[in-house]
Amino acid sequence: MSNAGSYGTCQGRTSRDSNGSKESHAKLMVHGPIFVENPDGSITEAVPSDAKQSRPKSDRDRRRESADGDSDSSGTGSAAGISMSQEVEFLYSRHERVFMLLLFIQFLLESLYAAVFIVRMRPSMFELEAMYNWEISPKSAEVILWTTLIIQIVFGMVYYTMAALAICTKRPKHFQMFAKTCLCGVVGLVLLAYADKFNLPIFFLRLLAYIYARFLQGLTASILLLPPTRERNN
Repeated sequence: MSNAGSYGTCQGRTSRDSNGSKESHAKLMVHGPIFVENPDGSITEAVPSDAKQSRPKSDRDRRRESADGDSDSSGTGSAAGISMSQEVEFLYSRHERVFMLLLFIQFLLESLYAAVFIVRMRPSMFELEAMYNWEISPKSAEVILWTTLIIQIVFGMVYYTMAALAICTKRPKHFQMFAKTCLCGVVGLVLLAYADKFNLPIFFLRLLAYIYARFLQGLTASILLLPPTRERNN
């Protein structure tokens, strides 16, 4: 009896062990490749016999993926270009307003300067004669002063015409021409010191206008390098 009981017990264990080994074997069964570490530390890929290999991509699929990637990159590039163009145009609009304000202040000061020049023509004649130790006649001093005033008025007309042309067209070439005009005006004011008509505020305003014109010249050149508005909208 004891032998029969022990045999039954061994048979039960054997059946349970076989069931457990089947369950563990079922758990280990996978449908994809696995990686096994060898004793030497190397890695080996084990692929089951029933695993399906992925179909290699054809040339058509590769071209389609590359086209999708190019379209995504072009979309991103166009969005970045639109954002950059908007920033540059916004920056130009702000600086253009400051530039126009600078020109307006300069126009008011030059108009006041011309009015004072005419009102004080007679005292200016005596001051010019005294500066040259009375070696020039009053008639010559008057001619020099009126000629100086006429040159300044003509230059002012050219100066503000060039400024309006540069602002309206937004062309780097026109801003460059206006900058050269500013430089001529600065040199002309220095020469007016010989007629005792040097004006320091107008000198600094023209010098500042020259610097601003150079800056706007570079900014408008950057705007021309960006895509046109129609292309950006499309």
